[in-house]
Amino acid sequence: MRSVGAGLLLLLASALPASAEQLIIALSTNNIRIDSGFTGDALTVFGVVERDAATVSRNSPYEIAVLVKGPIDTVVVRRKEPLLFFWVNRASETFTAAPSYYALNSTGPLEEIATRPLLQRLGLGFDNVPLQVSDAAEQATDSDFREAFIRLRSEAGLYSESDDGVDFIGTSDSVFRTAAWIPSNAPDGRYTIEVYLFSGEVFLARQQATLHVTKVGFEQFMFEASHNRALLYGLACVLLALFTGWLAGVVFRRD
Repeated sequence: MRSVGAGLLLLLASALPASAEQLIIALSTNNIRIDSGFTGDALTVFGVVERDAATVSRNSPYEIAVLVKGPIDTVVVRRKEPLLFFWVNRASETFTAAPSYYALNSTGPLEEIATRPLLQRLGLGFDNVPLQVSDAAEQATDSDFREAFIRLRSEAGLYSESDDGVDFIGTSDSVFRTAAWIPSNAPDGRYTIEVYLFSGEVFLARQQATLHVTKVGFEQFMFEASHNRALLYGLACVLLALFTGWLAGVVFRRD
């Protein structure tokens, strides 16, 4: 599969007009379907750096960063504080434009690939995830909420960073591959794959592709019911719980 993907990229590169460096990318799949038996799947990204005769010679090797982002979501992060013998929710922060999934792979440490302002502008790295808060006046007032959000997403397998996650294939310095794991709890929707090319901390090119993650079968039915028919869904859950309790009482009832 690796050789087929690389061969396809080289064929595409030869068919396109060249202008300095260009990125050409291909995905192992453009659609991932989540059903009741889904346990996760790997998304493989192949890429090639195309150069023409007019491309200037680079003193530094090429560096690649590949970012996979899920649909934007609104998330509330709450801070628990002790009250007598209990822990209760106190302060909270609402992030209104948080990527539901964020996987960043690169050929090396980000601080060696690009400058900090450039990484911030491109939104590369956990420190630069573009999180907007509900009140613009409170933007970035408390880094604890931001750190807690990223930590919780990382523990859920939805956020990841790897500074050795992109490999050049064989002895080539222009054909590369990487893989991102899409877990079973990944939200459905439109995912964007953004590939960035650097050399000597200079941003050279960017390319983008799209992945669709969709729920099918019973998973889709339950999702739509809980969101579009919340009242009926809640009543059905209550009735199911009552029936389960009654059935357990009948089965385990002693004579």
